[in-house]
Amino acid sequence: MSGTVRKISLTSDPQASYFLQVDWSVDLTSGFTLMLTDGRSAWIGEVSEDEVMMEAKGMGVSRESYLKDLQQALTGCDGGAGDVKQTYSFQLSPDHCRLSYHKLCDGAMVQVGSVDLQPARDPVPMNREMIAQSLKHTAQLVKENVALLEENRKLKLIHKRILADFNQLVQEKETTEKKLYSCFVTVMKEKKVKIRSLKDELSQLERQKKRRKSQEDGSEETSESIHPSLAPTIITPGHDLTCHGITVEPSDDGQEQYDSQDLGASDVE
Repeated sequence: MSGTVRKISLTSDPQASYFLQVDWSVDLTSGFTLMLTDGRSAWIGEVSEDEVMMEAKGMGVSRESYLKDLQQALTGCDGGAGDVKQTYSFQLSPDHCRLSYHKLCDGAMVQVGSVDLQPARDPVPMNREMIAQSLKHTAQLVKENVALLEENRKLKLIHKRILADFNQLVQEKETTEKKLYSCFVTVMKEKKVKIRSLKDELSQLERQKKRRKSQEDGSEETSESIHPSLAPTIITPGHDLTCHGITVEPSDDGQEQYDSQDLGASDVE
């Protein structure tokens, strides 16, 4: 069995203070009982599950949506929906025989539900029960608050430890990055020196290759210029070679022969 106690005000008598106690077994859509008191008199009422579903059908909403409206109107649990006091209101008939609760929708008040009330024969025990219920609920809230404070304390410790670990990791990360950058710079410098050295060696090899090729080309030209011609020298008849220092002797076949030594000298000249 669950229940809540809350203070409400009536639109017909805003200055008067009333206290509303609501009890249910499963949830409000499966039926509930309520008790209303102003401290001197008390009234009780009950709403069945069928009556709840008739109210939901009359509003044209689902059971879940109607349950949310009932919770907000009767228990004051807004569930983060906003200010319940400004959204929901209560009206009590002049004879205190009917309590209705309304919801403000688009500037118009829409009735969420109502309950018939019966005056209590002896309001004192009911007031005592309501006070006891309020104290019980207060004790439960205090207990939950203590548990939440303890959980909050633990979470703060965990957060503090995580923050310290995070700061440590950030410092280690920065240190590692500096080391890696330093190693990277060192390696890059070594690579640049190596590349520069290889380029110099390559340039030197190319120069040596060009120099060797140039020397070989020069040697070939010199060899061709000083090598004696092996082609036979043709003596043209009628030309006097004596003036050039070449002695020509007649041969048996009628052709002129010349001294090979003088001819070699003439070729060299």
